[in-house]
Amino acid sequence: MKRGLKILLGLFFMIAMAFSTYANDSELVTKIDAVVSQGPENGNYFVGANDVYMWLKIKKTDFVVVDVRIGENAINAYKAAHIPGAIYIPYNEMFKPENLQKLPKDKKIIFVCHMGVTEALLIVPMRMLGYDAYGMLLGMAGWQKDYPTAEYVQGLIDSPKTKNYPLESEK
Repeated sequence: MKRGLKILLGLFFMIAMAFSTYANDSELVTKIDAVVSQGPENGNYFVGANDVYMWLKIKKTDFVVVDVRIGENAINAYKAAHIPGAIYIPYNEMFKPENLQKLPKDKKIIFVCHMGVTEALLIVPMRMLGYDAYGMLLGMAGWQKDYPTAEYVQGLIDSPKTKNYPLESEK
């Protein structure tokens, strides 16, 4: 038992040291800042479903849609209905070399997930790697009229209308 505790504490110490090393890595911080600070002038690296629809309609070829949904039924959901031309790479497998090799650096990469949250996790690191990465607002819930999470998203939007969540203001 003591040996297990020592190993656990050792691992915890190593992880803590790694995080503090990365936090103090000025080159990494500079790269992150370069991407994040340009976000507002680039729509925070999001595009709407209507933009993607129009690009498909006029047959633009300067973008790739990457479906990054995860979960038990994600691959089945992708196979059943996805944005035309989209490829499937689950977000938690994106940074595997074989998956990165599937993505061109000379085209916009449009990530899409269930409701636009998971895809956002990929934008900054992919931009840091040199990809022109974006997320699609509201994910598949914003694209597919009968998408199962669309009702859930609408419920989240409607919830504050019936609540009185506290707000603060600066004077």
